[in-house]
Amino acid sequence: MERERHEPTFGKPDLHDVHFRSDRSRPIRRTEPTSPWIYMGVGAVLLIAIAMGLIEWNAGRQAAAMTRELTRPMTAKEEAQFNADMQKFDQEFRAAMQKAAPQPRVITLPAADPAPQPLRPGERCIQGRRFQRIEGGWRDRPNDPC
Repeated sequence: MERERHEPTFGKPDLHDVHFRSDRSRPIRRTEPTSPWIYMGVGAVLLIAIAMGLIEWNAGRQAAAMTRELTRPMTAKEEAQFNADMQKFDQEFRAAMQKAAPQPRVITLPAADPAPQPLRPGERCIQGRRFQRIEGGWRDRPNDPC
């Protein structure tokens, strides 16, 4: 099946068959008025962000002030008070350590390994381990050496 191919031809256009769309055929785009809730939501988010920024800024100022206070050198009066407090703490600490120190105890060691008991009927000694005859085999008795 062979199809015949038609090439386009360019000639004088016939404008009787051409129809232009009028402006009325295009849908009119109407924008709805923006809801005030959107503005209120954006405003609330903005206020929260500003409040968080102020809180962080204030915390940074306080941390810087505390750092300055802690790193400044002590005055002579403060140093004397500090040394007195340290001596008092040292004495209290030593007294507490004396109370908490363990008292020496006398430790009595148990007697050396007791003499092994002689084998009873139904027992065997294999390589220093005691075995007892039970129904169907032998039972190891590790706490009773022979």
